[in-house]
Amino acid sequence: MANYLLIIFILLLPINVLADDFFAHHETGWYWFDDPKDDQKNYQSQSRAISPEEQILLARQKIKNAIDQAIIDPTPENVEKEIILENQLSERSNIFADVRQQVVLNHPELNYSLIHPTNNSALQVYHEKESLKKIDVIKEYAKYSGLFFFYRSTCPYCRRFEPILKHFSETYHIKVLPITMDGISLPEFPQSRTNSRQSTQFNVTVEPSLYAVDPNTGKYFPVSFGLTSESELLDRLYNILTRYKDRL
Repeated sequence: MANYLLIIFILLLPINVLADDFFAHHETGWYWFDDPKDDQKNYQSQSRAISPEEQILLARQKIKNAIDQAIIDPTPENVEKEIILENQLSERSNIFADVRQQVVLNHPELNYSLIHPTNNSALQVYHEKESLKKIDVIKEYAKYSGLFFFYRSTCPYCRRFEPILKHFSETYHIKVLPITMDGISLPEFPQSRTNSRQSTQFNVTVEPSLYAVDPNTGKYFPVSFGLTSESELLDRLYNILTRYKDRL
């Protein structure tokens, strides 16, 4: 609820001139911000003629004037008026939040937090569910495709990335074709191929470089460059397979 109050407060932040209870005089629209001494009947007829957007713009300007006046001339009267208006604004925000909450209870399909939870317990379940979904997608991809790994034996980032990629490939049963740029294999990939024209085909300019490749179509897509964690590999490969699957 606090979040919704904040949203409403920010939305109406430039507004600072509220008058008597709007809900007792809702037909006057946003003209309830005006001085009681003004001609109320005239305001009522005007408020019916303007749109809600125009009423809000008018209210914003009037409330901004009130808070500016309280800052420039902080008399007890001006400050009191600003506080009263701010309290009334908060009350309207509370009412909106209460009604919104009731609508969500009556229509749970509108509750965004059910899809994207915010509390810690629900978040944990959400992340576990997302992780399982990613794993299923990658394991399915591994049945017919794999990864091309370009590296250089003297590259410290390649040596650090080597066990990460090895564990990733074993965990998700995805094949890796290691290609050494200098003809020397890394310990985890002793059966590496020596680069011939593959790096030119893939336009490899840095090591390590990792590409998702479909050998049936010859299509490929870059997954990572440089030292990358296993969790990043999981996320990147999943995003590629779900967002750019037409390119693989």
